[in-house]
Amino acid sequence: MSDDFHESVQGVKTFFIVPDMSLIPEEFLKSFFLKGYETYFIHDDPYCSLETKIHTLFSVFPQVILFFNIDRPVQGIDWPVFIAKLQEQYGERAMIGVLYQKRNNQEEVRKLEWLYLYTIGIICGCVSLEFQKSKNLYRLLNVLSANQANGQRRFLRAMCGESFKANLVYRGKGYRCLLRDISITHFSCIFDGDVPEIPLHEKLREIQMNLRGVLIKVDAVLCLKRVLAEELIHVFVFRTSDDREGMNPDQVIKVNNIVHASLTEKITGILKNAFEDSRKENR
Repeated sequence: MSDDFHESVQGVKTFFIVPDMSLIPEEFLKSFFLKGYETYFIHDDPYCSLETKIHTLFSVFPQVILFFNIDRPVQGIDWPVFIAKLQEQYGERAMIGVLYQKRNNQEEVRKLEWLYLYTIGIICGCVSLEFQKSKNLYRLLNVLSANQANGQRRFLRAMCGESFKANLVYRGKGYRCLLRDISITHFSCIFDGDVPEIPLHEKLREIQMNLRGVLIKVDAVLCLKRVLAEELIHVFVFRTSDDREGMNPDQVIKVNNIVHASLTEKITGILKNAFEDSRKENR
């Protein structure tokens, strides 16, 4: 398998299984990405069974966290039975939580929590969702944090293709570079043509970036140079307009949206192929 595939499947991936989109809208995923949580939705469809999809997730990704919407009926699945079987089959790899609409009956809540937390033994919690979406965003962010859903990473990065470019000026001369990866804190690049002799910790202003057609101007400080596969890579950390670490708020939103779109595109492609292969095997 390619290095790109290996890079894409690494790290903790969190999947919300058949989510209630009225309680967890898709926009929440961008907010989760901004905090370093790589999160995706898995929906039910007649093309590939949900059970097959779940087993495929375990086969493709080394580390997954699954949150099941147990209020959603799915043909052929009894949630407690299905989740208990996953716990038994995948053991310590089964990082599972359940989501449900807020219950007014406290006895019902106690029974639900006892069933999933103690009888079945899920470890990622029973999460009660409010009808007010804004409350759910903060609740889910706390749940993701409690379950260390960002793994070893504080920020998510997108691996860049040919449509990620930058122009910068150093000592009166212009240079072009191709980005290798980008996050809301840093980017790395290789220069196309002449390579400037930039000393470490030098700050460059108004670097013009073209990120898949999205144009931004940023300030950044060179923090590292290294040779990889015979290419000299420069790594820059972003600085705000008032010289603090990071990017200006409007730039953060733009870059986070790009990181989210790029990673989602890759994972969606990987899952489409994996689900198709699994479906064929189960015919």
